[in-house]
Amino acid sequence: MSSVPSPSLTPPATSASAGRPFARAVVATVGILLVMDVAGALISLSAGLSPTFLDALGPQARLSAPIPMMIAQVVLAFAVSRRRRAVAAPAAVLLMIAGILAFLSGFSDGGYAADLTAAQRVFQVVLVAGHLAMGVFAGLRLVTLLRR
Repeated sequence: MSSVPSPSLTPPATSASAGRPFARAVVATVGILLVMDVAGALISLSAGLSPTFLDALGPQARLSAPIPMMIAQVVLAFAVSRRRRAVAAPAAVLLMIAGILAFLSGFSDGGYAADLTAAQRVFQVVLVAGHLAMGVFAGLRLVTLLRR
């Protein structure tokens, strides 16, 4: 038996790579939200909540985010995953704001007062919780970026 330690197969965590799990979590969460947005639009369309698929992805959407928000989230998630702090930090701040706004918008646009079935309401709650989780992951990514 040799007393020489075997080399580690994983690189040591550096300050640059320490926040990467949060960046990956943001990207994964945005991907899940995109799938949920399309599913929510299909649910809205089939339940008669929206007359067309594009209306179900518009400003009055009840079970999905509007298309401009979805595009912004994809672009910002890409930016958050970059190594450069000058790119990733502002994107993380904007995604934190987007997560909070997704929650608050339901109060101002009547989304939470809409006449939904129990299953639709559960879907809405999960979707909003996903946006809040995205904001939390973006905030954690921001903290790790600011600590390096």
